[in-house]
Amino acid sequence: MNPLLRKSVLKQMLVSGLQIAPDALDYICSLPNPYDALDAVIRRAKSLESLTVVEFAFVRDVIAGTEPDPTMKTPSDRQGTLEDEVDNLHNLHTRATHEETEKLTVIKNPELKYLGSSGQVEDFLALFRDRLQRLKKLYNMRVDTAGALSPGVAKTQHTDRGWQLGMSQDGERFRRPSSVTVIGMIREKSVSRSRNVVFEIEDADDSIVCVVPAARKAKDSNTSLARDASVILNDEVVCVSGYLDRDRRMIVERIIFPDVPTTPQARWARRDVYAAFVSDIHYGNKECLIEDFRRFLNWTRGVDVDSSDRELVEHLEYLFIAGDLCDGVGIYPGQENDLAIPDIYDQYDKFAQDIRLLPEKIQVVCIPGNHDVSRQALPRPPIPREFAEGLYEMEGRVHIMGDPCQIRAEGVSILITHGDALDDLVTQVPSATYRDPAMPMKELLRKRHLAPMYGGKTELAPLPRDWMVIEEVPSIVHFGHAHHNAVDNYRSVQIINSGTFQNQTEFMRKQGIVPTPGIVTLVNLRTGAPEVKVFHEY
Repeated sequence: MNPLLRKSVLKQMLVSGLQIAPDALDYICSLPNPYDALDAVIRRAKSLESLTVVEFAFVRDVIAGTEPDPTMKTPSDRQGTLEDEVDNLHNLHTRATHEETEKLTVIKNPELKYLGSSGQVEDFLALFRDRLQRLKKLYNMRVDTAGALSPGVAKTQHTDRGWQLGMSQDGERFRRPSSVTVIGMIREKSVSRSRNVVFEIEDADDSIVCVVPAARKAKDSNTSLARDASVILNDEVVCVSGYLDRDRRMIVERIIFPDVPTTPQARWARRDVYAAFVSDIHYGNKECLIEDFRRFLNWTRGVDVDSSDRELVEHLEYLFIAGDLCDGVGIYPGQENDLAIPDIYDQYDKFAQDIRLLPEKIQVVCIPGNHDVSRQALPRPPIPREFAEGLYEMEGRVHIMGDPCQIRAEGVSILITHGDALDDLVTQVPSATYRDPAMPMKELLRKRHLAPMYGGKTELAPLPRDWMVIEEVPSIVHFGHAHHNAVDNYRSVQIINSGTFQNQTEFMRKQGIVPTPGIVTLVNLRTGAPEVKVFHEY
C-alpha cells in the first residue's frame, strides 16, 4: 500500500479534528478513489458532533451509501481552502504588539524555589483557598455570575421575599424563592437511585447541598443539565443557579463553568513563523522510535524536505516538548526489562545529543512529564541540571521549564502541560478516552483548571498557590501523556495533543492505549493554522 497516500489521508483526518482507526485508514486507502471517500467520511463525521474517532464500520457504511460527487475538490484544492478559511478567521483576531514580539517571554513557570511545602493540613487548606479565590476572580468578570453568593449566604435566601409558586413531585403546592447563584468548591458528588446528581458546594465557612434532577434541560440552553452534572469533578470550583427547597437544598437549574470567553481572545504573531509540538519521546525505552524522531530533527535542517514544505521549514523557529523526554527508571514495576538504556544520565545525554541536530535558530522549550526526573506531584519543577547537563549546556537555545508553564512566543500565549489529569478525566468523565484526548482537554478549558481533582490518579502538591488554574486564556494549549495525536479548536483556543515517538508497549496494550507515533503538529503563529507531518511508516 502506498505510504504517501496513507500519510496524506491521515493528515487530512487529523487537520479536520478527527481520529481514525488503523483498519479504517487501510480501507480508505484501498478504495479506487480514496480522496473522494475521504471527503465523504469527513463531511459525515463532522455532521455528528459526538463523533471524533472514525471506526471501520462507520467508513464502510458511509461508502456504501455514497455516490461519487463530481463537485468534490482535489486534495490540493481542499488544503488551499482550509488554509484560506483559517487565515480569514484569524485575520479577525488581535495581532501581538511590537513590544510583545520578543522571541520568548515567560508568563508563569513553577521553578523549584516556589514549590516548597511542609505537607501539613494547613498547606492543603491554603492550596484550596487560593484555588477558590483565583477562580472567583474569573467568575466576577462574567456578567451572569458577578453577583454569585457564598453557600452560607445562599441558605439565608429562604425567605418570603421573592417567592414563587411551585409544586412538589407528590402534587403538593408550595412556594419557592426566586433563583439564586452560588459559587464554591465541589465536595462529595454522588448519584442517587433516581439518577439525580447530588453534591455539596462549600467554601471556608459553610456548605450547601445541591441536587441536579435527572434528565432536566439546562435553563436557557439546549444542552442537558444532566450532562453538565456528569462532568463535574470533586474539588473543582463551579457556579450553580437554582432555587432552594423547603429543606434548604439547592435545586439546580444551571451549572456554570468558568470557561473560556466566547469572543476570540487569541493574539497571533505579526510575521509568518512556525512552531512544532511534540511529546512523549521516551528515550531509553526499547519501543522508543529514535529513527523517526531523528528523521523529524533532520527534516528541520532541510533533509528530505518536499518542495511544498520548504518554506515551512525555513520559517520553523520553535519546538515545544510537553514532557516524557526520557523513559526514566523505577517508574513502574519491571521497567528495567523494557529499557534499552538503563542509566538515567545516559538517557538524557543521548536525548541532548540528538537535540543538537536542530538548527541553531530553533528555540526549544522542554517541560517534565511523569517519566522524567522530577517529582510526581503537580506542579513539577524543571528537570534538574544534575541529570540533564547536556540540555542546560545549550542555554539560550534550550529552555528547561516546569509543568505547567505558560510562555509567549512572538506574542502568542502558549500553555504547556504534560497532561497527567487526563488519567482522572478518562475514568471520571463519560465518553472521555485516550483515543480522543481533545475532548477531556476541552473540559479542562471549561473548568479553567489543569488538574481539578484531588485524591485521584493525579498527585497535587500542597502549595500556597494553585499553579494549575488557567488564569490567562492561551492562544494554544499543548498536552502530551495520551500518546495519541489530536488537533482541535475550542472558542479560538488551538488544542494540541502531540502524541508520541514510542510504539505500543505491553503496558499500553493492557490499558487499551493505541498510540499514534511519529506525528508532529505544526502551527503558523501568524494565522494559528495547524498542520501535521508524519515521520512514521504506518
